Order: sequence, then C-alpha cells, then structure tokens
Amino acid sequence: VEHGNTKIVASVYGPHACTMKSKEIHDRAFINCEVVMAPFASGDRKKRMRGDRQVGEVASMIRQTFESLLFTNLFPRSQIDITVEVLQADGPFRAQAINAVTLALIDAGLPVRDFLVACGVGYIDGHTLMDLNMLEDSARGPDMCLAYMPNTDKVITAYLEPKLPLEAFGPATELALEGCRQLYRQLQAAVLEHCTDLAAARGQISI
Repeated sequence: VEHGNTKIVASVYGPHACTMKSKEIHDRAFINCEVVMAPFASGDRKKRMRGDRQVGEVASMIRQTFESLLFTNLFPRSQIDITVEVLQADGPFRAQAINAVTLALIDAGLPVRDFLVACGVGYIDGHTLMDLNMLEDSARGPDMCLAYMPNTDKVITAYLEPKLPLEAFGPATELALEGCRQLYRQLQAAVLEHCTDLAAARGQISI
C-alpha cells in the first residue's frame, strides 16, 4: 500500500498449525502479528527511535483489531501470521498498516465480518488535520486513529495520544470517520478491479 509518501507491505500466512503448542486455542485461531520497520523507513535518527517504540504498539493494535474482524472460530487450534513491513514512514503509520492488512486478508480469502478501513487525524494549533505527514507529526500534537467497519457502521479500534481538547474531540472523530468512508470507496474499487483482473486471467470472465 502506498499512501502519500508512506509505503507498507502486508502479508498473511495461514491458517496453519501453531508453531508452538502453547499458542493453541481450542475454540479459535491464534493471530500472530509482527511489524518490521526498515532501517531506511525514516531518515532522521530521532524519528527512527520513536518509530521503533511505535512498532510494538502497532503490532498489538493490529492483532487486537483483527481478532475482532476475523472469524477466528472457524479455525480452532491454528495460527494466522500477519507481517507488516514499513518501507517508508511519512508520519504516523497505524492507519496505513491496518488498511494494508485488510487488503492482504481479502486477497488471502480469509473470512471477515466487514471491510475494515482506518484513518488518522491530528490536532495542531487549533486545527484538525487528516493524515499527518512527518513534518506535521513533529509538532507532537494529539494523534487519533480510528478503525471503522463501514457496512455495519461501527468503530472497533480507537487510538488517541496524547489528550485531545474536549471541544476538538467531536470534529476530529467526524473527520476521521469521513476519511474512513472515502478510503473505503477507494479500497473497495481497488479490490473489485483486482478480482476482475484475476477472474479474467483465469478465463472466468471476459473484459
């Protein structure tokens, strides 16, 4: 996925047998998530160190988010591996990582409850901004990320750090949700185009 100057590759493997017996869950699949940030993903050393701290948080966020989205009960005592590689990070990358994983799961054919999309917004000097870049993120203002299911109209994951002024919370949430709806239309069109190309390549349809 390329979103502005942020570039992320997401891969999904499984379901397969658990790599460790202790990870087996008798009534659902275990989701293992790894986020890897390339050394060249961020040019500034301080930003790289900050990005390294984010990696564990993002991996945990992705695992919890997709535990809610996937029908893990269909694959008991198995494991699903999600790998996210951040090749270039131009600001916060939580939302882009979630969107990349959504597309990877759909491409892998795993059953999901809805088409999950995520969008991030920031609050700087009294202004609410969507999809912060690295320069805007360096202001260290409040950063919000929402993961939203558009067909069921539900937010299943919300991240906010640090605190956001109360009067800005409503507008920031609405801007994030509007961004999610726009992204949903774009990603849905991309999935439809990809599926059409696959079906045409297999001779199942003619274009």
